[in-house]
Amino acid sequence: MAETVVTATRMPESISNVTADVTVIDSAEISRAGAVGVADVLARVPGVQINRNGGPGQATSVYLRGMNNQNTLVFVDGVRYGGQEMQGGANWAALPLAQIERIEVLRGPAAAIYGSDAMGGVVQIFTRKGMDGAPLPYAELGFGSYRSSKAAAGLTGGSNGLTYAINLADERSRGWDVYPDNKYTPNPDKDGYSNSSASVNLGYKAGNHSLDGSLRYNRLKTHYDQSAAPFDDYDTVETTTASLKWSAQWSDMYRSVVQVSHTDMDADRHTDSPESAKGKSDGLLWQNIWTLGANRFNVDFERNEDTLNTQYAWTQNTDSRRIQNAVALGWSLNTGPHSFNARVRHDDVKDQKSKTTGGLGYGLQINDRLRWVSSAGTAFRTPTLYERFTGQAATDQRPESSRNIETGLHFEQGNNKLSAVVYQNKVRDQITYDWTSAMPCYCYRNWERVDIKGLTLSGSTKVAGWNFGGSLDFMQPINRENDKLLPYRSKRMAKLYADTKVNAWVLGGEAQFYSQRQTDIANTAQLPGYALFNLYAEYAIDKQWSVLARLNNVMDKDYQPTKGYASAGRNVFVSVKWAPR
Repeated sequence: MAETVVTATRMPESISNVTADVTVIDSAEISRAGAVGVADVLARVPGVQINRNGGPGQATSVYLRGMNNQNTLVFVDGVRYGGQEMQGGANWAALPLAQIERIEVLRGPAAAIYGSDAMGGVVQIFTRKGMDGAPLPYAELGFGSYRSSKAAAGLTGGSNGLTYAINLADERSRGWDVYPDNKYTPNPDKDGYSNSSASVNLGYKAGNHSLDGSLRYNRLKTHYDQSAAPFDDYDTVETTTASLKWSAQWSDMYRSVVQVSHTDMDADRHTDSPESAKGKSDGLLWQNIWTLGANRFNVDFERNEDTLNTQYAWTQNTDSRRIQNAVALGWSLNTGPHSFNARVRHDDVKDQKSKTTGGLGYGLQINDRLRWVSSAGTAFRTPTLYERFTGQAATDQRPESSRNIETGLHFEQGNNKLSAVVYQNKVRDQITYDWTSAMPCYCYRNWERVDIKGLTLSGSTKVAGWNFGGSLDFMQPINRENDKLLPYRSKRMAKLYADTKVNAWVLGGEAQFYSQRQTDIANTAQLPGYALFNLYAEYAIDKQWSVLARLNNVMDKDYQPTKGYASAGRNVFVSVKWAPR
């Protein structure tokens, strides 16, 4: 049966009918990741590169097809995940990998479906859910280099239409000195982190109606170097999210989905100049879906309300609020070898410029092995409340906007898969912090025009019991204001993997290769390219117990993910899992 994805259309869709470029990371790959962050798992996906101030737990940016971190929209169980602080985007370090079951990555614009921020793509994260059946507990305990540890436990099950999942996790590390090249406020202490989380997912199905509720809490404490020794800088970020979704199949032709959500995100910075930011987000989504023969139509209404309160030493304190109301229309048709889809959405943003976006897609199943897809779309990003209301906004500040076109060929025959996707994304009015302005206007302004062209090749096969796969990316991420390369984007990336199953063993390895990266907008300094090699082995002791061992950075490569910051050297992680079936 064809795999089903949700992210491409905001509703379940066979991946064979999707015209967007989508990758799915399954539970097996996540469980073998070891003691790393969500961003490290995404880094193995075609078209993805990460930039981080050190190791897991530190400030992290995910570049999807070369776009900025704030241009990738992230959802956790259907709820927007991201803040209005600074330039926005997901706080990747705070996402607990131990609670995640599946990740879908959509490359390309999706604003006509999701609204603001989905300019580079969408990452949808699904946490562990319950299923009908007897209670099934699970537990995992692991230790590794840098005094890293990981503990997770939970219980899933269900009966008489009620399902439940309770998950607890704790990940931490003593870390290392992440900023050894700090020339202004040197501080050689260890910069570790701790990430504790708990979640409850409940579901109830009665006839054609179903209710799904979730409650999640996460607390991240991460140490870093900003103040001179002996001061110990650290941030704490607490995130609480609650959501309730009602789905109803009213007839063979019509179904609806209503979801409400609330998120609190509190950040406190313990530096020599203490700071804090408190944000809240409320969301309401009402989807209406009609199926008429091979046609499917949808009308979605969405409302998002964000608030932000900041107490910063260097900016005007804020107590700001923004409301976005949107209506989205969609149509899709799958008939014979043809797949069509068209979408349009209007976002009305209170006290700011509203935006209308659209998208078109077409897929052709040329034969039983080869499929061609093509799509075009527009997208935008509304300035965050921080960019807008801390006294640093240019008076003529506008939303960012983009236009994207892409086309691809996908081949599949037995265990052999190949794909090639070509894309171009043109960004206008990108918001940049302008350091060259005269005081008092160090400010966020629409300054840059960006043109990103790229080619992504990927494939997989099975030979003599081994699974092989990989991807190769070529990209030209150009800042059209000065025709220079965007900082921290590699023009070439290659990712390879291989694994095999031998009796009770699973043995595998991964490799990532990156070309050199520029460190500033003028391209006056570069960081060299680098390669990373990782090995892992998993042994099933019996049907309940298994052991995982990972060796990361096998060659002990000394590289800088960000200029001046240190990466992890060769490190090992071993964990024991218990999961009765």
